Amino acid sequence: MTARGLAGSGRSTLGATEAEDVRAAVRYAVAHGAMRIVLFGWSMGGAIALQLAADREFDRVIDRLVLDSPVLDWAATVAANCARAGLPPQAGRLTDPWLRRSRFARLVGLPSAIPLGRFNWIARAEELSVSTLILQGIEDSSSPHHVALRLARLRPDVVQVEAFMADHTLGWNADPERWTSLIRAWLVARSRSS
Repeated sequence: MTARGLAGSGRSTLGATEAEDVRAAVRYAVAHGAMRIVLFGWSMGGAIALQLAADREFDRVIDRLVLDSPVLDWAATVAANCARAGLPPQAGRLTDPWLRRSRFARLVGLPSAIPLGRFNWIARAEELSVSTLILQGIEDSSSPHHVALRLARLRPDVVQVEAFMADHTLGWNADPERWTSLIRAWLVARSRSS
């Protein structure tokens, strides 16, 4: 089933099939003359942007990533959301078989199992090759700040993290001037070095 097949179902595949819409948009842009593309992703959109940036099909096409509160590891995100809901973070482990095993995934209305390992950018850090700016709320209760910092420590050559006193995807709300100027300066500096 394609991402379109899930449209309107209210069920997310955590970026696994949703990435196909972005893939189609990038292919369209390339077919119409785009030679360098910057992807900007919020939350799960960050997980999708990372998937495409790691795809050999888009080598030298996806030039940079700007990610706001990206999901860098679904296990950490599920644990954080359990804690936010007042559950023990370990309760998130109960979702694992329902997402990773096709039979269980179909029982909850998913078309197939979700390959969560593909979305663990701590484990896949060595595969990152695209310059990435991460705008991350220190108080993020959904995509933990410490995960973004860990990725930056693992890949300081390509990942830069800028922190905001904000919750999930609220960096701009916390400081719109700084948020905008950081992105603008980073894009200008990176375009001069490319």
